[in-house]
Amino acid sequence: MTRSAVSHSDLVEVSLSNFREHRAEAARWLAVEVLLSDPAALEDDDLVDRLCTLQDRLEALTRLRYGVA
Repeated sequence: MTRSAVSHSDLVEVSLSNFREHRAEAARWLAVEVLLSDPAALEDDDLVDRLCTLQDRLEALTRLRYGVA
């Protein structure tokens, strides 16, 4: 197995840079994560479905933005 030329610290720096550049999207994604870990929110199936749809959409937009889609 060969190792990538990109180090873990490089990936962290790129991630932090992307978070700074796209704070609003990162905040939305984190808010969805928090809600999906809330037992009260998990009792509402419609809410969970909508949150999962929103999270999928945010992730798809991020992949598209960075050409990973």
